[in-house]
Amino acid sequence: MRKVFSSNEVSETVLIRDALVHQGLEATIQNEYSGGSAVPAFRPPAEVWVAHDRDYEDARRIVAATISTLDTKSDAKPWICSSCREENPESFEMCWKCGHDKGKASRAR
Repeated sequence: MRKVFSSNEVSETVLIRDALVHQGLEATIQNEYSGGSAVPAFRPPAEVWVAHDRDYEDARRIVAATISTLDTKSDAKPWICSSCREENPESFEMCWKCGHDKGKASRAR
């Protein structure tokens, strides 16, 4: 196992993990529920790990591509997931809530 990403924002690690899984890699989140401290400085960051060392380079490329898509424009319109009806930022390629592909979504009102 190798760590490919870490963040103090669990939502970011979930998005990265889902992107890796969507590309066929086995990935897990460590420290996802370790928010026991009320002081953020004492919480360990959530980490995304790939299960197989051989997937590390592919995973790093996927992480970099996913992070680059998170840079949204202020005028970007969100989209609505056709599966769970959740609103997602325009830059997300899959629903943050259920993982459904953006290509099968409808535009937000």
